[in-house]
Amino acid sequence: MLREIKPRNARTARIVKAREPQQVESRKRVLLLHGGKCPQPVSSVLKTVHTLTKPDSVLLNKKNNDVHPFEDTSSLEFLAQKNDCGVVVFGAHSKKRPNNIIVLRIFDGKVLDMAELLLVLPPDQPEKEQKLQIGVEMKPLMLFAGSQWDDTSSSEQAALYGTLKSLMLDLFQGEEVSSIDVAGLQYILMVAAGESSSASTDLNDPANKPVLHLRWYRIRTMRSNNAKIPRVELDPIGPSFDLRVGRYREADHGVMREALKHGRRPNDARTKKNIVTDLVGDKIGRVHLGKQDLSTLQTRKMKGLKRGRDNLEEDEVMNGGESDGDIVSQDEDMIDGGMDIDDEPSEGGSSAGGSGDEISIGDDDDEEMADEEQNEKPKRQRIS
Repeated sequence: MLREIKPRNARTARIVKAREPQQVESRKRVLLLHGGKCPQPVSSVLKTVHTLTKPDSVLLNKKNNDVHPFEDTSSLEFLAQKNDCGVVVFGAHSKKRPNNIIVLRIFDGKVLDMAELLLVLPPDQPEKEQKLQIGVEMKPLMLFAGSQWDDTSSSEQAALYGTLKSLMLDLFQGEEVSSIDVAGLQYILMVAAGESSSASTDLNDPANKPVLHLRWYRIRTMRSNNAKIPRVELDPIGPSFDLRVGRYREADHGVMREALKHGRRPNDARTKKNIVTDLVGDKIGRVHLGKQDLSTLQTRKMKGLKRGRDNLEEDEVMNGGESDGDIVSQDEDMIDGGMDIDDEPSEGGSSAGGSGDEISIGDDDDEEMADEEQNEKPKRQRIS
């Protein structure tokens, strides 16, 4: 059982309360640090990311010789929690993995996922370091070029591109706002995914993994023939980076599901139970009824569903001579509308109708009385 530690003073209490889960989370702070060796290309990447994420980023200049993220993440988790950062960018350089940048995300004090980006140096590397001249807290336009970013399958390559896109958005998107002034859109970040030059699909080989091209452009609006739509031109600014994806660690599905949970936002509309809106915009309601009793359902009375005379006689014998009260009239038992057809020819040959058959309509009154009296007697007397 964990023992709850109370804050010592009011300042510590405010810090602890600010680190608790919020209904609307603020922008993720970025922690930038490097290992024992940090050459100029790696330092340029860290400074560029620090410029684009100000004032929500912390840059540490101290060397960290014993930090190896893929072997042990405890040091980075401690530094991220101490500086209240959700994204960590770690730059390092070694003979086996030169000029590598590791981007990882923190959730609940633990590493959620991480990806290693190997910096590809062009042959004509400029000697003078280029700097970005971007205003503070300027939201960029982000463009992901390439068909791989829209892959929604369950393949390993689709999961890799989905994680890389999520990492780039968390790193550069800035504060989440509901509206923005068009004049504040001053630059665009393009992340282009290159095609694999090898025919092999083995992602464990770094040569088969994608190359990411990071480019920054300044947006200039010019006068055009249309008065409402200006002409837009892009000017390349700052350094450009080519990064090849190296090692990659995917987040656990259970932890990722827990990280994506959030409560109802203040601007979200309250949803009513069993009421939905379709694509057209019509409101559809669902009504749940109880179980229906079909035994009391009134059905259509059909002649074939009624019990015959033989069934009534058997019921009377079983019930000791008592009738159920269901009496079937003779008119209903008669066939062809109560008409008896005699197939034997008459003595005089043909009948008045000329058909050769004698037709008698109905029965005599005496015979009807005898049948009624016979039906009223018990079955034993009738048999005798």
